[in-house]
Amino acid sequence: MKRLSKALYALAFLGVCAGAMVFLHLFTQAESGFSYPAWEAGAVVSPDGAETAFDPAALPPELEPGEAYRYALTLPEGRRNGEFLIFETAGLAISAYLDGQELWRSAAVQPPDTANQSQAQIALPAGGGETLAMELSPLSDTALVPPILRLSYDPTDQAGTIAYANYYGLAAGASALAAVLLWGLFLLGLAHGKRNWTLLLPTLAAVLLTVHRLAVGYGAYFLPQALQGPLSSPWLEGLTALALLAYLLFHRERIFWKTLGLLAAWSAGALAVAALVSHLRDGYLAQYLSFLAAQLQGGFLTGTLYWLIWWLVLVCAALSAWDLARSIVRAQGTAQALALKNQLVMENYRSMEDKLRESASLRHGFSAQVAVLDAAVRERNWESVERCVAAWKRDTSQETTRFTEHTAVNAILQDAAGRAREAGVRFEATTIIPKSIPIPDEDICALLINILDNALDGASRTPEGREKIIRFRMRVEGKFLPILCENTFDGQVATDAGGGLKTTKPDPASHGFGLAQMRAVAEKYDSVLSVSWTDEWFTVQTALQFPEK
Repeated sequence: MKRLSKALYALAFLGVCAGAMVFLHLFTQAESGFSYPAWEAGAVVSPDGAETAFDPAALPPELEPGEAYRYALTLPEGRRNGEFLIFETAGLAISAYLDGQELWRSAAVQPPDTANQSQAQIALPAGGGETLAMELSPLSDTALVPPILRLSYDPTDQAGTIAYANYYGLAAGASALAAVLLWGLFLLGLAHGKRNWTLLLPTLAAVLLTVHRLAVGYGAYFLPQALQGPLSSPWLEGLTALALLAYLLFHRERIFWKTLGLLAAWSAGALAVAALVSHLRDGYLAQYLSFLAAQLQGGFLTGTLYWLIWWLVLVCAALSAWDLARSIVRAQGTAQALALKNQLVMENYRSMEDKLRESASLRHGFSAQVAVLDAAVRERNWESVERCVAAWKRDTSQETTRFTEHTAVNAILQDAAGRAREAGVRFEATTIIPKSIPIPDEDICALLINILDNALDGASRTPEGREKIIRFRMRVEGKFLPILCENTFDGQVATDAGGGLKTTKPDPASHGFGLAQMRAVAEKYDSVLSVSWTDEWFTVQTALQFPEK
């Protein structure tokens, strides 16, 4: 069941990762927003208005003085409002007509030693099927005749620019986030006394990966030339790979490599499924993977190496976070367990001190009683002798109750009974276990001490007017050791957002560890810890299974 749960958790995590990547990938791809209508007719127009037709796809004929070119086509149907007609105008005098009505006029002189500087963007009304005609005269020898027409609702190609920026920026942002996370983990480890210097290696790799990606994509626009060259060099990727390789070599823990292998297998499986879906839908991912494969066959490793390093950086960041979190939790658990152990030692010490003080008092009283008895015997005062003997009988009847032959369990129950008596709590215990059971004393003590400590705390909070009671049952039944503890309480139970119990003691940081320790003991012996309550009674029970010999 636990393995299935872990597999489901891994699938849920990968599902969220895949969903995030698919969603973000939408913003890195933009199909071309331009269509290119072709000229359908061409003619040379003389000064008197006569036209001599020619093929608009061929080179235009030479013009005589006063002549001009005329090109025409039919615009596509279904045009929405906001579509633009775009073409170059450098070195041309142009008049554009839509169904015979002049739409636009321009004459753009082209400066020497330049090309295609001027461009027209004409907003067209909604419609379609109109005849677009242009009359133009070259003003320079380098003018583009005929103009190459484009139709677009995005004349400046903003979608393509944003997609290009996202293509580089999202990946760089992810590696930058990994760098910040790794650096934070390193500092957090220092704060907890753990100097994990190897974390600086993936941190360096993440930083290099970020700056290299941005330098390749945007370096020409934002970085000085002296920096853009080195930061976009393929050697930087090699240095990034070496930093990651050194980090992996420092990690020789079996659990690290096992987890890394599982993540690699899950990632490869997720990529294969995504590639298959993309191939079936003729998507971009399948095409891009084919492109990377062609690069590898041609000996170009840059693209594949980048994504492999990028994946390793993110995975190492996640594994480092997980490892540090586990170490911190272990350290806190050890500290809390040590604090609990010290608390129990001090309580046992005080209990022994009280018993020694009581024993000394009894010895002192016994000596006095012997002296009185001796004097009564000498004086033949038999009435006084009878009173001394009666007092001794009363004292011996108040000896400490023995609950079981099991030494550790008996000591815990006697201590709990004494504390209950001092707190005014009625303590009822039925224990039927042999002198020895196949469960170590430390596990039994950890379980019973926490159960009875919580029971005493709860019973002491029972409202006035109700009897304060603890009922404890423990017996061996075959290969099991059932344990049941019930206590009265005030009906107030503190729970967290997930419904789990929280400590009601004033210092939560130093308490609240007992329930986790009890559950750990129960799970160790193939059982569960059942906790339930009503308005008046709080119940804790479990049934430990004896381990096989």
